[in-house]
Amino acid sequence: AIEKNGGCMHMTCRKPGGCGHEFCWICLEDWNAHQTCNAPKEKLAVKNARAELLRYGHYWERFANHEVAQKSSAGALKDKLSALVACFVAENVFNAKDVEFLLCAADQITRCRRFLKWTYAFAFFMKATEDKKKLFEFHQGQLEGTVERLSDLVENTRWEEYLEIDVAESRDFEQKRGQTVGLTKVVHDFFDSLHQWIQETFPDG
Repeated sequence: AIEKNGGCMHMTCRKPGGCGHEFCWICLEDWNAHQTCNAPKEKLAVKNARAELLRYGHYWERFANHEVAQKSSAGALKDKLSALVACFVAENVFNAKDVEFLLCAADQITRCRRFLKWTYAFAFFMKATEDKKKLFEFHQGQLEGTVERLSDLVENTRWEEYLEIDVAESRDFEQKRGQTVGLTKVVHDFFDSLHQWIQETFPDG
């Protein structure tokens, strides 16, 4: 055992019986290379653990957010749109074929939310070169960004207002429908693109 019996921070494991090692009493670093220890320092292992925790938090947060959004689109959103489609048909505003694009969009959003959440789990464990990681994130970002645009359009458009106007003369409705159909197809294509890229790039899973 080493006992400190003075005010000096320069400690020596004295011989005989000791090894002769000299160190700082406060930080325990080798005295020969010691300069100051007044500023707080994190050991490499602590830094690495902190970085890994932040990394985990990044992927977990996005996984969890997409899971919540997936449940919402599969539940409340799908129920709302199904009721709305039934009203359009019952009021003879449209036939079912004219408004099925709303349900197709909701299904596509749910499908992509489910897929996107697992791409974050995949990314956390992915072992790949930096170039492959960047390409993966590019494909992922394309899909995610387009899903958000489609989700925003479908969820925040007040479709029920078209029950109260002459839809046949409403260019606004036709524009919204065209945008929704177009974005649904783009989302579908980006989904297939990312799914195929993952399968081709990581054939062993």
